[in-house]
Amino acid sequence: MGFFAQLPDYWEAFVRLAYPSYCGACRAFLALDERDICHACRAKLPGLLFTPEESASSESLESLDEAWTLFPYASPVREIITGIKFEKKRWLVRTFEEAVTERARMLAAENHYDALVPVPVSKRTLVKREFNQAELIAGLVRKATGIPIASRLLAKRSGAAAQSHLTREERQVNLRGIFRKTGGSRIRGLSFLLIDDIMTTGATAAETARILKQHGARRVDLFALARTLRAS
Repeated sequence: MGFFAQLPDYWEAFVRLAYPSYCGACRAFLALDERDICHACRAKLPGLLFTPEESASSESLESLDEAWTLFPYASPVREIITGIKFEKKRWLVRTFEEAVTERARMLAAENHYDALVPVPVSKRTLVKREFNQAELIAGLVRKATGIPIASRLLAKRSGAAAQSHLTREERQVNLRGIFRKTGGSRIRGLSFLLIDDIMTTGATAAETARILKQHGARRVDLFALARTLRAS
């Protein structure tokens, strides 16, 4: 029985030999007992996790009531998110499940949300990427809290300039009119928790919140995995 009990381990060792697995952050070879990212990179995450006080953004953002983030956008968080978005490694989102679960339950206990709203991507991006990373994160939040996901409440048009190289003011102008409400879903009087991967200036979340408030939303908050930190 001992030999047969070890067969799955032998099989995985053979598969790993033929098809090596790499850390989703540092690209090191993964050992048999490592999954998605290596132990060294995983061990860094608890030290990077913001405290509940640190996770609240001090930014004052138009239309957005409050914003919370879990980590600074720094290594290895940066590499993991990049792997999810640009290398189609959607399974790497599991790396953040424990942190998302803990913080999402805290927020749900303190605030009532009628639905989670993943910040939408354009159809062009969706075709290229095959998924919206914000929806993957929303899935973790729903699993932890039971709050339903309203993934088709808003849509994003294609054709806007990339945000990455724009100033704060340019981002705000670039985003005007890029989001729109779809269908007849109710918004008026409800509270929503926006879900995104990275908060940079907050312009994207603020514009998304503006559209929801324009249609009568009572409250709109943001929950994101990471935020970029300004140089002091």
